[in-house]
Amino acid sequence: MNLPALYRSEGGLPPVIAESAESYRSSEEHITVQFLLAMLRRRRGVLLLTLALCLGLTLIWTSALPRIYRASADVVMITKPTDLVPESRPDGTEGPTRSEDVETQMELILSREMAGQVLATSGLLNDAAFYAVVVEPRSAIDNILSSLGMHVGGQATDPGEDTSAFREKAVTHLIDRLNVARVGNSFNLRIAFEDSDPERAALIANTYARLFTTDDARERARTSRTAARVLQTRVDELRRAANKAFAAVQAYRVDTGLLSSAATSLTEQEISTYNQQIAAARAEAARDQAALSSALSQRRTGGADRVGEAAASPAVSTLRAQRAQLVVHERDLSQRYYDDNPDLVTVRRQIGDLDRQIGAEVDRSIRKLESRAQASGQRLSSLLASRSDTRAQLSTDNSALVKLADLEKRADAAQTLYQSYLERYNEVVAGSGTEQPTARLISAAVAPLLPKSPNLALHLALGFSVGLMLGAVLAIVSELSYRGLTTLDDVESRLGIRGLGFVPACRTVEPHSASPLETVRDHPDGGFSEALRNVIVSIRHSAPAPGKVIAITSAVPGEGKTTIAACMGRALAMGNERVLVIDCDVIRRQLSKQFGLHDSELGIHEALHSNSAAAPQYQEAESSLRIIPITRPLAKGERLTERGRLQRTIARLRDDFDVILLDCPPILPIAESREIVSLADYVVMVVHWRRTMDRVVKAALRQLPVRKVKALGIVLNGVDMHKQVRFGGHDSASFYEKYRGYYA
Repeated sequence: MNLPALYRSEGGLPPVIAESAESYRSSEEHITVQFLLAMLRRRRGVLLLTLALCLGLTLIWTSALPRIYRASADVVMITKPTDLVPESRPDGTEGPTRSEDVETQMELILSREMAGQVLATSGLLNDAAFYAVVVEPRSAIDNILSSLGMHVGGQATDPGEDTSAFREKAVTHLIDRLNVARVGNSFNLRIAFEDSDPERAALIANTYARLFTTDDARERARTSRTAARVLQTRVDELRRAANKAFAAVQAYRVDTGLLSSAATSLTEQEISTYNQQIAAARAEAARDQAALSSALSQRRTGGADRVGEAAASPAVSTLRAQRAQLVVHERDLSQRYYDDNPDLVTVRRQIGDLDRQIGAEVDRSIRKLESRAQASGQRLSSLLASRSDTRAQLSTDNSALVKLADLEKRADAAQTLYQSYLERYNEVVAGSGTEQPTARLISAAVAPLLPKSPNLALHLALGFSVGLMLGAVLAIVSELSYRGLTTLDDVESRLGIRGLGFVPACRTVEPHSASPLETVRDHPDGGFSEALRNVIVSIRHSAPAPGKVIAITSAVPGEGKTTIAACMGRALAMGNERVLVIDCDVIRRQLSKQFGLHDSELGIHEALHSNSAAAPQYQEAESSLRIIPITRPLAKGERLTERGRLQRTIARLRDDFDVILLDCPPILPIAESREIVSLADYVVMVVHWRRTMDRVVKAALRQLPVRKVKALGIVLNGVDMHKQVRFGGHDSASFYEKYRGYYA
């Protein structure tokens, strides 16, 4: 009897489970591109579903968006306009020569004033359709609701009502949908307008273009007319001011006696003459005074005989000549005669008479000198007084000339200003009506056939990109959060338990029959049978000796453990091994039902209660496989392992069979499963591929004795061989595509 020790002194959780968690965390830290691609392949359905959903929503949204048409007109700006009447000086309205001027013209087109002119010119203020677009613009949500038969928005009023408010909204509407762009570095401007109606878009774009091309000429004409009116009024005012200033100059001339501009020059010339005459008179007066002073001094010192030639007259000179002759004669007589000589006395008397005559004549000369000195002094005084009067007149004239010069300057300034305004007025009048535009239309807008937006290709590309990225994120997140077991790598890294192999889903391998059991029978050399044999070989390599009794269980129901036990038993039996399968699941009895033995008379109940060595067995018709079924339910509360009955039964059967397979109930719902698996040499836990979570398996492993956990392996059941190749594992199932043709 081989009765295993059911309970041992080994407590706590098996260390292999703790190591598995650490190993699993370590494996997740190294995320490579290959790992991400493998996750995307595994979650291809999530990715494609998200992508399809995004593309569908994009199509719905694009179809619901209002159609916007874009019409554009091109105008070229003339940099050097030619006027019919050229102006004599440059005008500020000439065409643009700098980028700043082009930007200014673009802002002019985008102005509210230009938008108002467009509304007035195009007649859109009375257009009911345009009114509806401005007052009640439809959004994508409105279109979707409208397509569903739901009314959206209020009722539009008549365009004639509240015109001022509607006009402001319309102006804003035009500006918001208008685009003006410079084409390259040229002076070509492209005026584009977007609207839901292509005809209206072309109409507004052309109206903008035509108004812009004629706006400058109209503005210049209006400016010329305004300038002519203003200049005419100003010219009249300046004419009156110039005439008034000229009259003030002439009146001041008359008042001040400055009748000519030469008056000041004559006065200055007169003063110069006076200066010359005063100099001569001063010299003459000095000379006369000197002659008088000399004569008086000579008379005081020596009498009349000592008076010089300055006071002598021709008569004095004659008398002195006569006296000199008489003196010579008297001297001659005095030498010859005595003083009483009559001749000498006569001569001396004659000399005395001559002296008296000379003295009288000298006195007359001195009086004459006095008179002349007095006359020259008076003349000098007169000249000085005249010069002083002339100088006073010159000062008065100079003061008057200062004011006259100011008046003349004012008159000249008024005249110059009047003349300039008159010339400008003549230029404006001459050029009025001849203004030429500084821009011309080179390409008129036409109604577009296709809408500018929504751009279906662009939206689909964006939807595809968003769907692809969102799908990839969802696929990666769902895969990272997925705790199911997919590959043997997952089994060993997450659980720390040896992965024995996999059993494919029957429909995913070729060749296959209707059921797994039939596939093993019909195709013993096929991929399905070979996968079972691979599990058997792994068990024999892992199980301790003798390894005859193998318990096949699962964590929860529905994992396919019964099918695995039946197929494995048939495969071993077809290999000429003595195989016994015992149905230990007293609740479901799926193995007995699968072989049609659940209604037989003898079964596990009789084997447990029999003291004989023989146990009731049934042989499968297609092979030498022996089965001990559960033919009837046990009594309430009765268990297979009570009093060691199942242990004794298995011990008796060990010598009769090469392999004994125990189809055990699930670990988590049935407590007895722990005792049943403890009777086996090796435990196989069946886990459904990509359905059973690792935490479920861990919970089942914690229920097993530690020594059985060390003699336990995991089999992945129901593997989809077509999908497994996308999951990037390192087991043989991951490379099925490379050898699937081998079995054919």
